[in-house]
Amino acid sequence: MMVRGPRLALRLVRRALHTRAQTFYSPTPEFLADHLAQNPLPSLSQSTSVFLLSTTLSSLPQTLLILQTFFPNHIASFSITLPGQEPTLSLATFSPSRSGEEVTTWRSESSGRPPAEVGRFQRPERQRDQLRAEEEKGKEQGEAEQRLAGEGWAGMWRSESDVGRIEQLEGVEAESFLMLSDERPGPVLRALDEMYPKASKTGILTASTPFITERPHTLLHNGKIYESGTIGLAFPKSAVTQTDLGLSPMLPPVTISGAQGNMLLSIDGMNSNPTQVLIGAIQKRGGVGLTKEEEFYLGLLEQGDVKRVVKILSGDPSRGALSVDMEDPLLVGQTVQFMHRSTPVSLPHPSPSTITFSSIPKSDEIDDTPIGTPRVVDGFLGLSEGGFIYSNPSSAICTAPGAMTTWKI
Repeated sequence: MMVRGPRLALRLVRRALHTRAQTFYSPTPEFLADHLAQNPLPSLSQSTSVFLLSTTLSSLPQTLLILQTFFPNHIASFSITLPGQEPTLSLATFSPSRSGEEVTTWRSESSGRPPAEVGRFQRPERQRDQLRAEEEKGKEQGEAEQRLAGEGWAGMWRSESDVGRIEQLEGVEAESFLMLSDERPGPVLRALDEMYPKASKTGILTASTPFITERPHTLLHNGKIYESGTIGLAFPKSAVTQTDLGLSPMLPPVTISGAQGNMLLSIDGMNSNPTQVLIGAIQKRGGVGLTKEEEFYLGLLEQGDVKRVVKILSGDPSRGALSVDMEDPLLVGQTVQFMHRSTPVSLPHPSPSTITFSSIPKSDEIDDTPIGTPRVVDGFLGLSEGGFIYSNPSSAICTAPGAMTTWKI
């Protein structure tokens, strides 16, 4: 299933922003330094760069030092490679050729509520921070109980979706965004949708790095290191975007007749039990039911088109309730569709002059990382187990393995 961005290439007749997008496979520090020295960019002092380093890349300190020396104005983080694949470094640089095409770097410290951490090493200062957070949580819990009593579950979900603003983007004119985020960028996406409703938003949920930098995430912004939030680039011109969710419908669309938060309680039709309807569709295609071995998704439709897909977490056949992975509440009257991936997941490849983000399956495998001959391919490729960000036109996160989004300016 393809989802095209709201802006097309018709406005890109005059290309004033010079863009170089590359993916390095098995790069050594020596190979990287030689390549960058032999292929200088125009107006490097005015350029802005984004780079992603795979967590399996060796010689990380030396590689980062080279990149930060060549590209002082940058945003950067870490990405994932599939088990058995070579380590990569993806690099894109944007150089304006005239005034008014400058790229703005920005950061937001906003982040949604993180999932529970289990078995993760924590430094003493972080443990102290968590103790203080627990004290604040008691206050928040009292406020939550008051809100639940006064406004019900709708009020609770609205409080989780309060829209703020991004201070560093105040007064900035932008038509497209690229971003690198932690695992919970919801507040940032809502702020961008509020401030720039027509702009395209594209990004990736970066790899976790507790065993690399002792931080949950590592976000680099012009030499500074952050462990949460979102860093990004704002462009004054529009980009061409396209998203392939990689999913197929299992049944015709249905209308929600009962929902509570992220729980789908009932649907219109002869059988209003959504879990039973889904299991029936799975069995018709030879499956046995909801299992951990296969993932299923709920597509959210607007005007007949799937605009967003969210993962189905669990279902109760007796009561009917389905739990889905989303921060926003499901709504009565909303049109949805059960979906799944009907083809095997394949590894995407870089596309010339294009930034590609793709979601890959989560894996606990620990394989030896093969090291190939250092080489460079045209096009920027970033892979994530956490998913990628796209807009259609509102921002959304896609976690479906094999799905991908492309961005070109």
